Amino acid sequence: MSYIQNCNMPPQFVITITNPKGGTGKSTTAFHLTISISKNGKTLAADVDMQADFSDAFFPDTPIEDFDEANTFTVIRGETTLKNSVRSKHGIDVLVSSLEMEDFAYHATKNQSLIPKLGSILRNSDYDYVIIDTPGSGSSETISSIMAADYVLIPVKPSKWATRTIKRVLKKINEAQQFLNTIQSGRTIESFIVPVQWGKAKQPSARAIQILDQLQNYNEILSLLKKKEVGFDLVKCPIVTDPIPYIQEMDDRTENGEPFKPNTIGSEHYDRLVDTILNFHLNKPSKKDTQLSLTYDK
Repeated sequence: MSYIQNCNMPPQFVITITNPKGGTGKSTTAFHLTISISKNGKTLAADVDMQADFSDAFFPDTPIEDFDEANTFTVIRGETTLKNSVRSKHGIDVLVSSLEMEDFAYHATKNQSLIPKLGSILRNSDYDYVIIDTPGSGSSETISSIMAADYVLIPVKPSKWATRTIKRVLKKINEAQQFLNTIQSGRTIESFIVPVQWGKAKQPSARAIQILDQLQNYNEILSLLKKKEVGFDLVKCPIVTDPIPYIQEMDDRTENGEPFKPNTIGSEHYDRLVDTILNFHLNKPSKKDTQLSLTYDK
C-alpha cells in the first residue's frame, strides 16, 4: 500500500537534488528516489544538467541529440510547453535536459527573470511530486532549481569533503531563501543530508562511522558558521537520513535504466528514504498553524 493512501490528499512538493562535487551519486540517487516516490502519486523527473545523466537513466538508448527539440531549456524559454515536452517511462513523466542548458547562465545574465521561471512552471503543474537533478557545480541552473524546491537533498559519500560540500550547498540555499523572502513566498526551504554508498550495510568502515557522526552533529557546525561567516542566517539545519549502503547492482541498474526489483535491499532503502521525507512533510506545521501558535504565545 502506498504511503499517501492513508492521507486525505496527496502532499505536493518539489525536491531538488544537488551537490557541487562530482561523483557523489547525485543522478543515481535522483533516479532511484524518483522510482520509489512515484509509487505514491503522479511524478515528474526534471533534468537541468547539460550532461543529462538523469535523462539518460530513463532513456539509456536514446541519443542526446533527440532531446534537442523539447527539453528543460526550451520550456524555461517558452519555446515549448511542459505538457508537450515530457516523455514517459516507468509511469513517470520526464522532462529531459540537453546540451543547450550550457547556455542557461548566459541567458540568465541577460534576463534574470529566467532564474525563477523553472520554479514557477513546475510549482504550477499538476504533479504530486517533482524531482529535479542539477549539475555538479554552483551554477545558475542550481540556484534556479533550489529556488523551485521545498526540499533540497544533498547526497554525500563517506569522504573528507562531505562537510565542506554541504556547507557550499547550504550557502546556495540561503541565497535562494533570501530571494523567496523578498517576494514573500511564505516558503521555507528544508534540506536533507543523504549518506550514500556508506560501506557495507552491517559493517561500515571506521571512517564512515566517524563521518556519519559529524553529519549527525551538523547543527553544531552550522551554529559556528552562522557566528563566524555571512550567508547562513536564513538556512535551517539539515535533517540526516539513514545511510544507504553500497549496493553492488545500483550503478549498473542506473546505467541501464532499470529500477530495483521489488523487495530487494535497494528498493527497500529508497522506499525508506521516501517514507522519511513524506513523514516529515505530512507532520510539518503549516504556516497557519505557526501563526496561530505565535498568536497564542503572545
